[in-house]
Amino acid sequence: MGKILIIEDNKAQIRLVKQAFKKYDPSITVIDTDNPSEAIDIIQQDEIDLIFVDYVISDFDGITFIKQIKNFGIEKPVVLVTGRGDEKTAVEALKSGAYDYVVKDVGYFNILPHIYKQVMEKYRAEQEINRIQKRILQFNERLMLINSIIKDINQHLDSSYIIDQMLTGSLRLTGSDAAVMALVEGNQIMEMLQKNIELPEGTIFDFIRYCPNKVHVKHLSEHPEMAERLNNYPVKGILCCPVELIANYKALMLLFTFYEDGLNEIDTHAFEIFFDSATSTLKNSLLFKVVSQSQKLWQTTFDSISDSIVVIDTSRTILKCNKSFAALCKKAPKDLVGKPLDQIEEIPDGFKQCIIPYIYQTDPALTDELHCQGKVLLISASPIKLPESVDAKIFTIKDITEFRRLKEQLYHTDKLASLGLLVSGVAHELNNPMTGILGYTELLKMKVTDEDIQKELDKIYNAAERCKRIVENLLTFSRQKPPERTYVQLNDLIESAIDLRAYWLRSNNVKIIKEFGVLPMINIDPQQIQQVIMNLLVNAEHAVTESKKSEKLIKFRTQLDKERDKIVIEVADNGIGIPEDILPRIFDPFFTTKPVDQGTGLGLSISHGIIKEHNGDIWAESIPGEGTSVFIELPVKLKPPENI
Repeated sequence: MGKILIIEDNKAQIRLVKQAFKKYDPSITVIDTDNPSEAIDIIQQDEIDLIFVDYVISDFDGITFIKQIKNFGIEKPVVLVTGRGDEKTAVEALKSGAYDYVVKDVGYFNILPHIYKQVMEKYRAEQEINRIQKRILQFNERLMLINSIIKDINQHLDSSYIIDQMLTGSLRLTGSDAAVMALVEGNQIMEMLQKNIELPEGTIFDFIRYCPNKVHVKHLSEHPEMAERLNNYPVKGILCCPVELIANYKALMLLFTFYEDGLNEIDTHAFEIFFDSATSTLKNSLLFKVVSQSQKLWQTTFDSISDSIVVIDTSRTILKCNKSFAALCKKAPKDLVGKPLDQIEEIPDGFKQCIIPYIYQTDPALTDELHCQGKVLLISASPIKLPESVDAKIFTIKDITEFRRLKEQLYHTDKLASLGLLVSGVAHELNNPMTGILGYTELLKMKVTDEDIQKELDKIYNAAERCKRIVENLLTFSRQKPPERTYVQLNDLIESAIDLRAYWLRSNNVKIIKEFGVLPMINIDPQQIQQVIMNLLVNAEHAVTESKKSEKLIKFRTQLDKERDKIVIEVADNGIGIPEDILPRIFDPFFTTKPVDQGTGLGLSISHGIIKEHNGDIWAESIPGEGTSVFIELPVKLKPPENI
């Protein structure tokens, strides 16, 4: 099903176009007009998929029409049909916003259905990419807002302030119309805050009983029990989030939407990240309340906090610390308390450098994010006055590395998913015409006897065969098949990976050296192992390009170690090499030395996991300035995966 609008004043040509579309797909409706103003009315009133506009329409031209509908905010794909086949017209059409242009050659109307198919596929792909990009942007904006709110909340230990900020932050993140949060101890509400709604305490306990776990109600009409308790408000959707805090404490967050049925996926996902982080701070706040009740309970509670906490006076002496901080030093708290910070060698130097600058600052409270010891830390410092007027500061050190990692992972997952979808789609589209080229070339070779023409046809066939292999490699690399192990020849697998990067290798003048040994067939997952080879090849290509050497070499060497019954693969380059202090970390997730827009830090960590799943081993050796070699060992007789 589809609708096409043709703006053309030649009725004979309109009739031929309609016949062509009817023959191509009878379900496509073709609407025609010779009036540009009427065409705009049709576009605004009807669901038009594609517009074909003639370059010359009486005293109007197609280029002006394309610009005009852009000014009206109409985002529909337009194809310009012209009798002028010059390059200037084509450039002018594309600059004005046309998706394509068609020259009125003899029988041009027969290709319009194919143009329709190509343009619609391109338009839908762009729409999907825009949707994914918009979703990523929206989620990143929410993550930035979450980070800002959490940083502010972490500066305080007052539960009333934290609850207020949690409600305010939740309303901002989700766009909800009203919110309630209650802090409950046993069967008594200790604190409750409501915004844009007023519910009695009995209703809060009803929700606690009705929602022992998180519940997202998108249509309140489907839940009469809840609707009955909210009949005084125009509530359409509810997000109910109970959480167990400490000891006999629990909390309940209720978010209400008045004008829409519930929250969308991005809103709920962002809220969950925020709620988990904020409730962690609320837990810490309640822990400090309990600490004040008794010294013994205080010590137990203090040590149970997962964040590292340490109290230091102005002489840099540690007055108090919890077990989490002591664990960083591989000591017990009693071994650290009373000692100057500078004299404790077990404290990592990075932590000292993070803490010392804040000891003498006079700010009433401060919070900052720091990169230290390969981690992202959120450090909060608050001044305190000890007995005998001793000034000190209490430091809370929270490891938010995982939070940062999840943010990056979400972004790259969506990005890689959309890229994989695009690659597989393009590969499928190229597969069919390449099959046709191969077939017709074979037929021509059978009919032609001239040797020179036969040689030229052989060149065409070989080039098409190579293109077909590249398409097959693209489909394999985009993992269009479920993971499965089969017997393959590793040398052939490496060849296919090299073929996939052949264009880029030629473009960068990179020479590939192959030293393949005689290998037995091996039972592996070819898609996963090809992914490993591809990752190593791309890394090697980047290294030799960055080296600026006149001769750029990448060598693949395979051999069979008969004594250990293992296949050894070496991927070596003469690139920039890896510094000694970085080499042990190259297989860590999200660790990369490439710029932000050129690397995710996932390639080698994924490769390491794949090789380990195959009961193999992978390591790297490097000399800075001379090059790097990555070695892979795979047992010839692989054990089956544990989940099979």
